[in-house]
Amino acid sequence: MKEQVKFGVIYQVMVIGVVCIMLSSCSTYNKIYSDDDIVYSTKRFELKYYCKDRDRRTPIYFFTQSIVKEVDQNNNVSYRAYDVLFLISPSFKLDEKVILIIDNKPYPMVIDKIELENVKTISENTTDIQTSDSTTVSVTTGYSENNKKITRFSYKIPVSTIMEIKKANQISFRYYSGPSMITVKPKKLSIKKIKELIDIE
Repeated sequence: MKEQVKFGVIYQVMVIGVVCIMLSSCSTYNKIYSDDDIVYSTKRFELKYYCKDRDRRTPIYFFTQSIVKEVDQNNNVSYRAYDVLFLISPSFKLDEKVILIIDNKPYPMVIDKIELENVKTISENTTDIQTSDSTTVSVTTGYSENNKKITRFSYKIPVSTIMEIKKANQISFRYYSGPSMITVKPKKLSIKKIKELIDIE
């Protein structure tokens, strides 16, 4: 009975811990932050959100986007997007194009900058073995290698396109990687936050 109670407490602590980690990792997403840029004399608003792709036919498994809105002293407004795509290692290099799709109408973006990065992580595989004197020893059984490609795009979103986003029902971003067509669809909360960013003054 005591063992069952102990296991129940441990399980509850583990669940609470996982929830706390998830909440803390998402705390910086889907929020709008504002700053004064004294260098360029602008007011800056930044929104960051992420999407995790579950379509196994495409090579992408994670996407983040930051949209920065800047308002200068003459109330001129500009918008810039910073996209980061995490792709599986066998994938083809992404084409140097980003297409914003608003209510099924494509709007090609003009890319200012693109960065490519290959990341390799090696983790140790271990197993616990009980010795003859009943002590447990951790033994290395091998190593696992994880490779991924990271592509970063930055580009301006024209104000005319921003106005289309403001009244849109659906928004998505299209990328191409060899034979793969990648479509990133922001969640409803993220779309709501993008529109909130547009309206903020």
